[in-house]
Amino acid sequence: MNSFSKLGVQESITKAIKRIGWDEPTPVQATAIPIGLTGKDLLVQAQTGTGKTGTFGSIILSRIGSGYNTPSALIITPTRELAIQVAEELTKMAFYSGHRCMAIYGGTSIERQAAELKKGTDIVVGTPGRLKDLLEKKALRISKVSIAVLDEADRMLDMGFAKDLDYILHWLPKKRQNMMFSATMPDEVKNLALNKMKEPEELLVSKDEIVLDLIDQRYMVADKDMKKDALCTIFDKERKKTIVFMKMKHRCTQLGRKMKNTGYNVDILHGDIAQARRERVIRDFKDDKIDILIATDVAARGLDIDDVGLVINYDMTDPETYVHRIGRTGRAGKRGIAYTFVLDADEERSLRKIARVNNVEIAKVEMELVHHEANKNLHPEENKKGQKKPLSKEEERGRKEREKREKEKKENKKGHPESFTTIVIDIGTASDIAKRDIVEFIQISAGIKHTSIGTIDMKKSYTYAQIDSAYVDRVCASLSKYDF
Repeated sequence: MNSFSKLGVQESITKAIKRIGWDEPTPVQATAIPIGLTGKDLLVQAQTGTGKTGTFGSIILSRIGSGYNTPSALIITPTRELAIQVAEELTKMAFYSGHRCMAIYGGTSIERQAAELKKGTDIVVGTPGRLKDLLEKKALRISKVSIAVLDEADRMLDMGFAKDLDYILHWLPKKRQNMMFSATMPDEVKNLALNKMKEPEELLVSKDEIVLDLIDQRYMVADKDMKKDALCTIFDKERKKTIVFMKMKHRCTQLGRKMKNTGYNVDILHGDIAQARRERVIRDFKDDKIDILIATDVAARGLDIDDVGLVINYDMTDPETYVHRIGRTGRAGKRGIAYTFVLDADEERSLRKIARVNNVEIAKVEMELVHHEANKNLHPEENKKGQKKPLSKEEERGRKEREKREKEKKENKKGHPESFTTIVIDIGTASDIAKRDIVEFIQISAGIKHTSIGTIDMKKSYTYAQIDSAYVDRVCASLSKYDF
C-alpha cells in the first residue's frame, strides 16, 4: 500500500503521486494531511521545499468533486511564479481524478483569463491583485468554494496584500475549510488566522535547519576569470539539475551566452525576460530540457522545483539570501549540494559568518579546473575577439538619459526634509514589469517593509520611487548591487 494511502488520500490521487515519483510523505505531509482530511482548519509553519503543495493538494483533491463550472477550491499565492508552479503540481496530482486547475496572475491578458474561467474549473490558484480584479469584473465566482488556502501568508502581508486578501476572503462562503501556510509566524499572520479561521490546528513542522541538514555545503576561492571554468568543472563532475545564482542581469546574460557557446544546455532567468519566455524557461527546466538555469535572486523567487540537485552561488551574497538560494536544493527529503565561489579573504570571512549564523559547516574545497574553450562553430558571430560593437543611436540616447537621471538622483538626495525621498531606478515598463514587481524587488533587495515604500511612478525606461528617508541609503546601497 502506498504511504499516502495510509494517510487517507484518495486512491486516484495516490496513483498520480506514485506516477510523479513521490515515495514517502515528507514530515509536513505526514502530520498535516490526516488532520486536513477531517475538514479542520490548518495553520502550518513550514519552509518552502518541505512538501506544502503536496500537503494541501492531497487534501483538496481528496475532498472536492471534479467537473463543476465554478471553483470548489481557491489557493492564493504571493507571486505569479508560485501560482503557475502550484497549478502545474496540482494538475499532475489530478492526472487520474480529472480535476481541472487554473492559474490566474497579472502580466497576461485578463480577458483571456476571464474567458478560460467561463469554461469551468475546479481549482483556482491566483495572486491577490489579479483575483481581486476578476472579482470586481464579476468574471470570477467563488461562492461555491469549500476550501481556501493561503500559501506563503507572511510574504503576502509583507508585500502589502492585506487589503486585497480581506476583499477576496469577504466573498468566500462563511462555511469553508481554511488552510494557511507560512515560513514565519509574525503577529500579522497570527491575527489574520485569528480573524479568518475557526479554531485552527497549529503545526510547526520544520525550520530552516532541518532543510539545511540535507544540503552538503562547500566553497572554493575563485577569481572572476576562474569562475566559469569552476562552474563547468563542478557540473561535469556532479551532472545534476543545476541553478546558478548571480547578482546582475547583464552578467547573467553574458554567462548564459558563454556557457551555450561552450556547448552546455543552459538558459537564463532575470527581470528583463518577458513573461511568456519566463514560463517556457521554467517549464523546460522542470521537464529536464535544460540542465543549468542561470538566474538572478529576484527572478528566481517563487521557484518551487523539488529535483534540483546542485546550487552554485556564482556571486557572494548576504546570510538571508544565502539560505534562500541554497534552499532550492535538498527538498522533499532529497539530498543536495551547494557550492559558493568567493573572490578573496573578505568574502571568505563573510561566508564563515554565514556558517556561524546558520550553525552549519561549509567546507572549503580545492579542485583542478578544466579549461573549457568556446565552440566557435556554434555562434561564430559571438566569438569574434577584439571587436566592440558601437552603440546604436537608441542606446546612445539611453546612456545620456541614464547619466541625466543619475545626476537628478544625486541632487534629489541632497535636500528633502520630508519623511519620504524620491529616488530613480533605471528600469521601467519596457522591461515588462509592474509596480508590484518594483515594490517586491525593493523589499527583497533592501529588506524593508512595504510601508516604507511610497508612490511608484513608472516610465518607459526608468521609475521614480518614494522611499522612507530613514531607509534611502540602505535602498540605494542594495540597488547599486544590480545592473539595470
